[in-house]
Amino acid sequence: DAVLGDSLLQNGGSNISPKEALRGVKTLGIYFSASWCGPCKKFTPLMKAVYESKKEKNEGFEVIYCSWDKQQSDFDGYFKDMPWKAIPFQDAKKIGDAIQVHLKTKINSIPTLLMVDPKLGVLLEKDGRSRIHDYQQELAMAGDKRQLLAHTAVKKLHEGIDINMYVLNDVNEVEQRSAVLKYVPPQGDGKSSQGKITFTESAKSKDGFQKNMSGEMDMGEIEGISLGKAGLILRAPGGGGVKSGQCFSISQGSSTLAASTKTPEDTQGVFEAMQHILSCGKDKLSQDKKSVVSDGSVKNPVVGFRVTRWTPELEELERKRKELEKGPPAVDPKDLMDSKEVKELKKGMNIMAYTLDEMNLPKATKLSLVYKAKGAGRLGTLYWCDRRKKRKPPSSCGRLEVEDLSSIVIGKQTRILQTAAATMAEAEACLSLIGPSSQISIEMEEGEVSS
Repeated sequence: DAVLGDSLLQNGGSNISPKEALRGVKTLGIYFSASWCGPCKKFTPLMKAVYESKKEKNEGFEVIYCSWDKQQSDFDGYFKDMPWKAIPFQDAKKIGDAIQVHLKTKINSIPTLLMVDPKLGVLLEKDGRSRIHDYQQELAMAGDKRQLLAHTAVKKLHEGIDINMYVLNDVNEVEQRSAVLKYVPPQGDGKSSQGKITFTESAKSKDGFQKNMSGEMDMGEIEGISLGKAGLILRAPGGGGVKSGQCFSISQGSSTLAASTKTPEDTQGVFEAMQHILSCGKDKLSQDKKSVVSDGSVKNPVVGFRVTRWTPELEELERKRKELEKGPPAVDPKDLMDSKEVKELKKGMNIMAYTLDEMNLPKATKLSLVYKAKGAGRLGTLYWCDRRKKRKPPSSCGRLEVEDLSSIVIGKQTRILQTAAATMAEAEACLSLIGPSSQISIEMEEGEVSS
């Protein structure tokens, strides 16, 4: 908390000390953003919905905002809608740079959310935005509807967007009908549901025999969405007058909603809204290159996106991928020192080391294997050195970072078997430590390798 300065701002103008702000916090997000940043304005409401839910559940999650704005007035206008803490505007540049130095990272663009362990003061995750998206999925699938409505495009679709529908009449001709497209959130507890979209004709036809083309589509059954003019729209009278960027089609089984909005921005909003709603249910919209076709103009292709439904198999693959991305967990050196075996290794254990000499031939040498702990979040280093220098291993001795250790092999390995001392070595007392750029084969003097 010393890196965060003397005090933080709370919404409403009051101050709070970093120590008090971080009391009981298990995960801290440091949010670099600015009022002039378009992607930031889209991400901030999403994180706000997650933050408020986490606070209600008292899950030990806190966010501190570090501004990249140039003027105090811009900072004030942007921060007033944020529920978390902030570094004072006048200190943001200096403290923001200090945070990057302390966490050994570099921020080149915004929005950036750094996930930090406040107890150890180490960086847990640089791409904290992905973590927020994961939180949002979990909360939405548990029935938290505000996660679905957090996106500005979803809010607008929930209020309703005017569209022109392109439909087939009784004689198979294409007609245009004015309608309102709306998103309806799931009812009840909303668990495992993403709601539906409805399209309702705006005006009742004077022709009493004309079929009303209003309808709805369950978000869980939508198969894809296309952007651009295609099919019914191209066949419609006046269809050539509407811009391709205003058109979209949504498919569900044998049914298709083909429509256009008043502006390309509205059409893009429909796409972004559906993308967010689907992702909150863990389904994904991915571009289907096979469905990319042209309406006759190279500048205006129809771009198709298909829905990939989430399955237990995909969930397991995603879990494994995220575990690999996280890397080794943050470690407190104090916890490492609680082990009796680690304490012995820290003092130095006598070994027979089998290494390569100047001629690249294996040789046996009496050395000490020593473990040295590092700063918070690191697993430490193993050294093998002259037994007389085990208290302070010289920089010239062999070493291997524990977190880089790729494998441990027990038994007599090649280097041991190729030496004259191999006949005296007991297989159960031998092991090899292998890293990306260094390796050592050793024999424990006491004849025990388990520790």
